[in-house]
Amino acid sequence: MNLKLIEHLKKLNVKKNDHILVYAKLSAFGELGKNFVENFLNTLTNYMDKNSTIIMPSYTFEKNKNFIFNKNIIKKNYSTSIITKKFFKLKNIKRSLRPIHSHMGIGKKINFLENKNNFNSFGIYSDFYYFKKYNFKTIFLGCSPNEAATYLINLEYINKVPYRKRIKLKKKIFLKNKTKNITIDYFNKPKNIVFDYDNAFLKMKKIGFKYKKVNVKYGSSLSFKTEDLHHYGNKILKKDNYCLVKNRDEIKI
Repeated sequence: MNLKLIEHLKKLNVKKNDHILVYAKLSAFGELGKNFVENFLNTLTNYMDKNSTIIMPSYTFEKNKNFIFNKNIIKKNYSTSIITKKFFKLKNIKRSLRPIHSHMGIGKKINFLENKNNFNSFGIYSDFYYFKKYNFKTIFLGCSPNEAATYLINLEYINKVPYRKRIKLKKKIFLKNKTKNITIDYFNKPKNIVFDYDNAFLKMKKIGFKYKKVNVKYGSSLSFKTEDLHHYGNKILKKDNYCLVKNRDEIKI
């Protein structure tokens, strides 16, 4: 057991029966020795009880048009971390059938991950929709908002920000032992855009958004209610559609 991690989770106000969405950058803890990842994951899963849920991202960014998304296989890309691979191997793990922004998890509130009627990354009936519906806490372990606040992209989608264009993407998924062609709603973005989610969190904090922040060796961890992020994220986006963008004057729409 990693006693430091247990104390860290307590400081972040993570309760044993919480439903949590976890983004983790273990290098920020400065302790990547032998068996550290296994010990870290074992501590996290043992800390939570049978009424809790742990979900992590398992995103797939693949430009090859012939790529077939299979929820039983983790496609290696820049978002695939060591802890992602280890978590995926746990018994009773379930993973959502979304070819881009898929999530995987164990615990009480994971049945929505088996939805086979909607494959979109964002919006109604996406994974992010259910994180809010089921009162998940979002935990950034060693991550900054710039590195982990994917939910803000979901809010961009919902608020139809002017710098993104709605598009249809054709994807292939492996379903019921055969390949299926699907079309998902998505949106692109200007190539030169620079986001500043760190600053967005400060803007939300000024109008009431509350989160726990606990330092680690090379950064900090954050904990907050997903519902609160949704509420205050919508507020700042409705006031300023470009509030998540750092270089708005350079954007070509």
